[in-house]
Amino acid sequence: EYQPGEGIMPHTDGPAYESCTATISFGCSDVIFKLWPRQQHHDTESHSTSIQPVIDQPSLEVILHGNGSLVLFTNDAYLNHCHEIREGVLEELTSSNGVCGNDVNGGTLVKRGYRISLTFRCKK
Repeated sequence: EYQPGEGIMPHTDGPAYESCTATISFGCSDVIFKLWPRQQHHDTESHSTSIQPVIDQPSLEVILHGNGSLVLFTNDAYLNHCHEIREGVLEELTSSNGVCGNDVNGGTLVKRGYRISLTFRCKK
């Protein structure tokens, strides 16, 4: 359950699960779901490993419609990308050619509200 403006930071679902995730979102709020290429960073001082996005543009941006959306990602998208929904009440998705959308710059503005998300994973 997510209140208006709440998101999820870039992350992976980890090695405890099979490389497939299905997420259903509903509750009358659209969000922009992003996949980012990832790399592992090992901190030699703390001996910890973190997963972080490696570029400033996501590999994929998809609008999940609040009246009911399903996103399924597997294999490369699951293993080699972080997924994220940014925090904020208003977010913009810009088309690759800049000529479609609902704002004057050719992007799509998404106003966020209350949302419910159900995620399904298979444990190894």
